[in-house]
Amino acid sequence: MHRQALMRALDDTYVPVGTNNDNLVAMINQVVRGHQISFCDEELPFEGKMHNRALHFTCMCRDKIINHVLVDDGSGLNICPLSILRQLKFDVGKLRQNQVNVRAFDGMQRDTLGAVNLDIQVGPADFNVEFQVLDINTSYNFLMGRPFIHMVGAVSSTLH
Repeated sequence: MHRQALMRALDDTYVPVGTNNDNLVAMINQVVRGHQISFCDEELPFEGKMHNRALHFTCMCRDKIINHVLVDDGSGLNICPLSILRQLKFDVGKLRQNQVNVRAFDGMQRDTLGAVNLDIQVGPADFNVEFQVLDINTSYNFLMGRPFIHMVGAVSSTLH
């Protein structure tokens, strides 16, 4: 069945007469890699491989642009600061209560205010993400930990 579909696709594809085998393979690889993101050294920051920048991205949530979304593969939780949740006009009274205790990188522990699921859009992809809400001051607007990284099937690279 797949072979037939592949043959139909190849029959419908225009390949110039002078195309050699290497160029044909390159054309097919372009199609196969259509949903793949890759990076090259030309895209490195000014400092090159010696930089120490964190990995951030921008998303949409509740019709608002959220920048400074930090990706942290060392975190076992996704974190939403209370101040951001309020900016999103979310009714804090609707937080799901839980007994989650968070230990920060400095060893301090604090209880979360509860959990919330928020729909976010990253590029063309939509995700429903569970966040633990903390009343903290941060340099990020969301922190996406391993639950998010695993859910989206991402491999994070801070190099590029």
